[in-house]
Amino acid sequence: MDKQIIARRYAHGLFEYTEENKSSDTVQVDFESLADILKADDSLIQFLAAPQLLDSDKHAVVDKVFQGKVHENLYSLIHLLVAKHRTDFMVEIADEYEALYNESRAIVGTRLITAVPLTPEEVNAIRAKLNKLTGRQIDLEPEVDEKIIAGVIAIVGDKIIDRSVRHELEVLREQLMELKVN
Repeated sequence: MDKQIIARRYAHGLFEYTEENKSSDTVQVDFESLADILKADDSLIQFLAAPQLLDSDKHAVVDKVFQGKVHENLYSLIHLLVAKHRTDFMVEIADEYEALYNESRAIVGTRLITAVPLTPEEVNAIRAKLNKLTGRQIDLEPEVDEKIIAGVIAIVGDKIIDRSVRHELEVLREQLMELKVN
C-alpha cells in the first residue's frame, strides 16, 4: 500500500480522536516538534524500525524518550506504530496530521522569502497583511535567499506573490527584449 495512504489513515484517526478530546492543539505542537527532530536526525526511526530488535526493547525506549514529554495521545500513537512496525511512517503521519489540523482551522502554510532576515515585528506585519488579503490565518515560514536581491516573495498555498527586485528586473528585461524585436 502507498506510504501516503497509510500515513493519511493514521493521521486521520489521530486527528479525529484528538478533536473529540480537545487535545488537537497540544498534539499538533508536540507532533510538529517531533517531526522536526526526526527530519534532522532519523536515527530514532531507524532504531525503532530495526527488525533485529525486540518490540519490548523498542517500547522501553519509547517509554524512556517520550513518556511525560509529549501528549498522551501522541505517546499512544508512537507505541501503536512500534507494535504495527510502522515507525518509519512517523514524519509522513506528522505532515498529514498538520495538513488536517491546518485545514480544519483555515490555516494556510506560507513560505516568505526575503533577501535578508526579518525581525519578528516585520514578520508579524507581513502576516497581518496576508491574513487580511487572504481572509485566512497565515502560518509563515520565513526563508532567506540573497538571489532575490531585495523585496519579498510569498508563496501562499498554490499562489505566488513576487515583489522581489529580481522579478522586477526579469520583467523589465522581457519588456526590453520585446522593444528590441519590434
